[in-house]
Amino acid sequence: MTRKSLFILFVSQIAFIACKGAPPTVSSSCALDIDQAMNEYYELIQDNDPNNDPATPPRECNIPAQEPGANMTFSVELTDFSVEQEKKMRDALERARLILNSTEFKERVLNHTFNGERTFVDNNGDSNEEVYETIMAAAETLYPEVDEEMDLDITLYYKNNSTVGYTYPDTVRIWVNNKFFSGYTLGQVAANAVHEWTHKIGYGHSFYNNAQRPYSVPYAVGSIIRELVDSM
Repeated sequence: MTRKSLFILFVSQIAFIACKGAPPTVSSSCALDIDQAMNEYYELIQDNDPNNDPATPPRECNIPAQEPGANMTFSVELTDFSVEQEKKMRDALERARLILNSTEFKERVLNHTFNGERTFVDNNGDSNEEVYETIMAAAETLYPEVDEEMDLDITLYYKNNSTVGYTYPDTVRIWVNNKFFSGYTLGQVAANAVHEWTHKIGYGHSFYNNAQRPYSVPYAVGSIIRELVDSM
């Protein structure tokens, strides 16, 4: 039995993978398309409604250097998102793509440590280099072709609990809780999506919130994505 088959078997025993987080926070972000963002900004400040006046004009994003040979893409189907919510999710995913293809992301993954050693928790026995290669190959358990493409099917829902998002091992679908999504920064949105997607390529974590869980592949990689996206 392959390690990915073992992962599916393990996750099926706990029914689903639910990811919990801290209360949502809001912060400003840069614009990937600065010309479009500035046009929208000027339209807003010309409006008579003072509530539409942004506090500061947008700025151009600081795009990280691309790692030679890195060519990660994504395809996504979004369900139950409004036009504005879909725009936010797609923006977050595009930023995540830029980070995943960056030299800085590779260095952060290769140099990730736990208890003073270069390793992840719940890494399926993979070295940091193998974790990085598995991420960039993007061969989901249910779609094992190495295509360098994140296949995402994301549904937005609302539940007044502490679960940010969850998924099941027998589907490509990911559920994202609008209780958190609505107030999350683009980095937090991107981190949550990538976290859930790493379950799709075979990585799990403890169902319980313990001291080791933040060092698992889904949580640690999500943290890297969040930090780098929000620092763009």
